[in-house]
Amino acid sequence: MYKRIAVDSANDAHFTRRLAAAIHLAKEHDAEIRGVHATSFLDRNVYHQRITPSEALTKLMEEANHSDEQARTIFWNELKAAGVKGDWRTPQGSPVDALTVHARYSDLLVMSQPETSGSLGFFPDITEAVIMAAGRPVLMVPYIYDPARVIGKRVLFCWDYGRRSARAFADAAPVLKRASDLFVLTVDPEPGQLRFQDIKLDDMATYCELHGYPKVQEVTGLSKHLNVGNSILNTAAEHSCDLIIMGAYSRSRISEWARGGASKSLLESMTTPILFSH
Repeated sequence: MYKRIAVDSANDAHFTRRLAAAIHLAKEHDAEIRGVHATSFLDRNVYHQRITPSEALTKLMEEANHSDEQARTIFWNELKAAGVKGDWRTPQGSPVDALTVHARYSDLLVMSQPETSGSLGFFPDITEAVIMAAGRPVLMVPYIYDPARVIGKRVLFCWDYGRRSARAFADAAPVLKRASDLFVLTVDPEPGQLRFQDIKLDDMATYCELHGYPKVQEVTGLSKHLNVGNSILNTAAEHSCDLIIMGAYSRSRISEWARGGASKSLLESMTTPILFSH
């Protein structure tokens, strides 16, 4: 079971959506929620004091402090209304460092889908950096997520036989034990490779049965006419899945962003919450 769920508590346009997702899971797992609100505003602006008029800097700091207090108020009001336990942390420094460190003291970190793919359309923002560095699963919540929607009942697992997807499946065990339906998608399957390694066709199904997961419904896809990311999203929509589980960045992150890949495509186009592991 997840017993502590950390949530990115920056006071942005999507805070209430990802907080709602965290609360839903916390109630499912009888977990507490840790709000992580990085207080890096002052650190960023000290560097610019020579070129920032003091009055303008003071006003910016006041606005930031007001936004911080708003976020804290929203957090505690929502937890109180839901009857969920929690705590609030305000680490100094960059959001990446803050979220990464607190994720390691939690079972799951909840973040929001990035609005853009990077300032230059090439370099990833903090979400990808955290996924790569956290060492914990990260639930990414789409910016179109409906807070009334459940998460983790109809699950799509993306299986490519690799280390990262195996890690993602293990990280998602608390969700899988509570799921009602489990679809296992393999894009461009390689049955010859499995036979060579003496893997039987029902090995995934029997493994899930041993763990008490839902009966596996296997699905295959081809990337000939679609990229892998689109194939995943189409499969999730076809089967009305409310959660996707997958390993992140099978190639280096820079290669993924330069050449395109499933993780990049999904972060840009996701419509369903995704649990990423790396």
